[in-house]
Amino acid sequence: MNFRRWVVFSFAMHIVVIALDKGAGLVLTMLLAENADYKGYADLLTTLPFILMSVGNLGLATSLVYFVRRENYDVQKVAEATSLVALVWGSFIALLGMAVMLFLVPWLRPDWSAQPWLVIPLCSCVPFLLLSSYLNSIQLATERVRDYNLMHVLGSATFLPLFLLFYWLGGGGAAAAQGVVLGRLSVAVLMVGAVWWMLRGVVKVRPRLHLDFLRKGIAFGWKANVTSVLSYLNHRLDLLILPFVFVPLGLVGQASIGAVKAEVAFYSLAVTLAELVWHFPEALRDLFFSKVAGETHEQARKVTPVLSRMCLAVAVIGTLLLIAGFWPLFGMLGVIHGWLRGNADVFHTGWLPTVWPAFLWLAPGTVAFTVVKILQNDLAARGHLNACMKSGALSFVTMIALDVLWIPSGGAIGAAQASTVAYLVAAAYMLWIYPRLGGASALECIVPQRGDMQYVREIASGIWRKLRRRG
Repeated sequence: MNFRRWVVFSFAMHIVVIALDKGAGLVLTMLLAENADYKGYADLLTTLPFILMSVGNLGLATSLVYFVRRENYDVQKVAEATSLVALVWGSFIALLGMAVMLFLVPWLRPDWSAQPWLVIPLCSCVPFLLLSSYLNSIQLATERVRDYNLMHVLGSATFLPLFLLFYWLGGGGAAAAQGVVLGRLSVAVLMVGAVWWMLRGVVKVRPRLHLDFLRKGIAFGWKANVTSVLSYLNHRLDLLILPFVFVPLGLVGQASIGAVKAEVAFYSLAVTLAELVWHFPEALRDLFFSKVAGETHEQARKVTPVLSRMCLAVAVIGTLLLIAGFWPLFGMLGVIHGWLRGNADVFHTGWLPTVWPAFLWLAPGTVAFTVVKILQNDLAARGHLNACMKSGALSFVTMIALDVLWIPSGGAIGAAQASTVAYLVAAAYMLWIYPRLGGASALECIVPQRGDMQYVREIASGIWRKLRRRG
């Protein structure tokens, strides 16, 4: 694998994904700026299938990359076994999710009863998400990095048009939830068809049981899956806790429910903006795991500190740029909204008082967590999954405890404070444990060195060459 060349390509594709995803998010925000409660409800719904998929993954996406890269298992056998798991186990997780949403949640909070026509198609995404995830991981394991990245672009490019279609068919306004649900399900089905077609010359996708791979795959991957689930919950848990524990002052009944949903929308936007700095390490994460899984510990030890401190530097610079551009961005959104809807002040009066302080509180934690993302991948690829689990569990427990303490009165701002403390705790633990497991020192992972500029120049020149070639 030509790692540096594929880093350039993966980063370029991730920029496209960012533009598509965040562009879609801004369109939804513009459409629902005056109905923040609709936007908050849509944000909660769109998170559900990805949480279920993360829980149901069983770590097989990680395991198949690890074992195929090390040539322990034939790729055809891996494809057959994971396809069966996606369909059978994914369907079970989908039914379990439906039961929780339709029966358990209304029992806990009668005022949050879910509509079956939203919950059923939303949970039905899970087997399709699992199948596309496993099949796309096969592309990464077989060094089909271009097609692996194109799948991510496809998922981002198709959601907004499909959402707008269903939103328009539903009559707009409150149909935002319907648009999100049907859009997500349509994208999930489309992704399966696309990756199936991409792999037509590599494997035959036919679900079959291979117990030997599944036993070893789950034995290796369950720890990675726990880490993955904890990581995803660490990023989205407070978004789910917020509507259950936040208490808007002076409001009751439907007014209180609407205020809670609006608070979710404000916090979701703050999280989206703060997490923009993660996209550089996210672009490298899976590619980096595949590389380390196929190398010696000594080779990995040379690359990991460089990537860690580069990603940290990019995160610091990116956050400073976001802070500088925050108010101009909202000013531009207000102008556009005023031109389209006749209310130019909606963002400054309704959104900014909560989004701005929540973003500032999130920023230090999201910057620090970039280091965790890189070091966890190195340790996972070298078999130190216990350390990754402990890091995720430490952050998870810290976040829950602080959420319960700070969200009831602080809302989105309390959630942001809890998140940033949890991220800082995870980063401190990872920088402490990494050198003790044969990695570089903490300072090597966070302090830039003179030779790093050579990597930056190589990546920048590679991107420039690709852009010139495209032009």
